[in-house]
Amino acid sequence: MTADTTRLQAVSIVSALRANNGSLSSLLEPYRKQNSPEQQALLQAICFGVCRHYEQLLYLSTQFLKKPLRKKDEDISCLMLIGIYQLLYMNMPDYAVVNECVESCRKLKKNWAKNLLNAVLRSVQREGQELLDSAQSEPSIHYSHPQWLIRQLAADWPEDYLQILEANNIQGPMTLRVNQLLTSRQDYLQVLASKSISAHPGVICDSAVILEQACDVNALPGFSAGLVSVQDEASQVAAQILQVRNSDRVLDACAAPGGKSCAILEYAPEAQLLALDNSQSRLDKVRENLQRIGLRAELLCADLLHQAGQWRRQELFFDRILLDVPCSATGVIRRHPDIKLLRQPDDIEKLKVLQQAMLLECWPLLKPGGKLLYTSCSLLQAENNQQIQAFLHNTPDAAELDINLAWGHKLNHGRQLFPSPGAHDGFYYALLQKC
Repeated sequence: MTADTTRLQAVSIVSALRANNGSLSSLLEPYRKQNSPEQQALLQAICFGVCRHYEQLLYLSTQFLKKPLRKKDEDISCLMLIGIYQLLYMNMPDYAVVNECVESCRKLKKNWAKNLLNAVLRSVQREGQELLDSAQSEPSIHYSHPQWLIRQLAADWPEDYLQILEANNIQGPMTLRVNQLLTSRQDYLQVLASKSISAHPGVICDSAVILEQACDVNALPGFSAGLVSVQDEASQVAAQILQVRNSDRVLDACAAPGGKSCAILEYAPEAQLLALDNSQSRLDKVRENLQRIGLRAELLCADLLHQAGQWRRQELFFDRILLDVPCSATGVIRRHPDIKLLRQPDDIEKLKVLQQAMLLECWPLLKPGGKLLYTSCSLLQAENNQQIQAFLHNTPDAAELDINLAWGHKLNHGRQLFPSPGAHDGFYYALLQKC
């Protein structure tokens, strides 16, 4: 399979993303079996890179087009973005990028576009960086984020939003969760060092190890035996905040892919944990992760908004509930840059309604004295601080507990982490107790 074939695969994926017909992870998955590891790595690098720098690439493409391309020529438009990305950000000879992109027009059966694409890419070669430099005063181009998101982050975090935008464009590190039932973090760091794998401890969670360079999980000592799992440090710390006891009945209300469920059971291996998710394929990943670390939980594929009523009628209640709500995922853009393309402003209001409904359904399932941890990987206060404020105002038997840890930003309600280069993702936590 040639690099040209990989480029055409990237055209297909970017086109689907622009039409909101899937996510990067779902669109890349079918190619894993047909591509070699090297080809898949190249495909992933191109697609992730185009998403990460999308606003810049789109800006440059429009500067050198006399008129917009027709809708039926979406493939040429995507090929142009890919070519511009490769010229600016990939370590490839310019002549090879231009020649191969022009040749791809023939493969797409659009020979008419060869001269157009050649002219645009040659112009980018000559003037592209200068144009980007001159557009630095426009944040959406300089930071390559959609304008609506920049406005919202600036409103929510006026002193921090530029730092957030910069961090979103830096690829997040590969972080491991050490299974402290089987080994200590210090011992595992020594094992890594003996294998010449450079790593250092995380700073907000005592199970976190951050690799200096990402690697295949099969190269990690003890991975198949459950000594470590891949999980960002911000996600790991949820188990530490919730402080599950071995005697507790626990609900992980949005469990897939299972990182937090596994972390909870590594913290309290005798707890009775029920992992709920509305996707069977994603729930299968929870099962796989549990099997690998050798711990057990009850798994149920169901919609929380429908299941909660049945549990109430059965008088099934929980000592601890983890509610990791569906959200805008604006705290993990660096790992999922397609969020920049897929997320739209009106999504936030829909997500707020869903989050509120899930919180209201979960609350009656909590025993008196029990604790519920509300978490999201969003940076938007409408989904976090404001959501908890409204819930507390309308729920007389709910009280907030202080998360007394020395990291992140303490808000009126809950605690917020921003994405940090070389460290954790962006995440929000609020710990509630039933009076």
